[in-house]
Amino acid sequence: MSPMKEFEPVEDGDDVSVRRREAKRVAVELGVTMTSDSNFYVGFANNISEGGLFVATHQMVEVGSTVDLRFELPGEDEPVVVEAEVRWQRTAVDYDSGILPGFGVQFGDLDDETRARIERYIEDREPIFHPD
Repeated sequence: MSPMKEFEPVEDGDDVSVRRREAKRVAVELGVTMTSDSNFYVGFANNISEGGLFVATHQMVEVGSTVDLRFELPGEDEPVVVEAEVRWQRTAVDYDSGILPGFGVQFGDLDDETRARIERYIEDREPIFHPD
């Protein structure tokens, strides 16, 4: 896997979050399948950017692990298949809060076509703003 952009992980209780995001992040509802070594995971993405996405799932993958993701962008026929690195995790502490458990992944090097597909998808959507 090629080098990833550097993020500053910050300990927040038992969870790790990413301090800085460099790309516009938009809301989405996508089914996601992932494989890593000999494991198969299923989840859904509820936000995506040019750099990665959040996978909502109870099946945690260790931070630093490489996963192969497969998901379909709405309005497209072909799935996106990309290698990514797990950058942080969020466990569910309060199910009534609406905050979903899962993990954030950062895409590896995307080929030009895949990058363009993701960019086109997020281009005309409203960004998600995360308060500091």
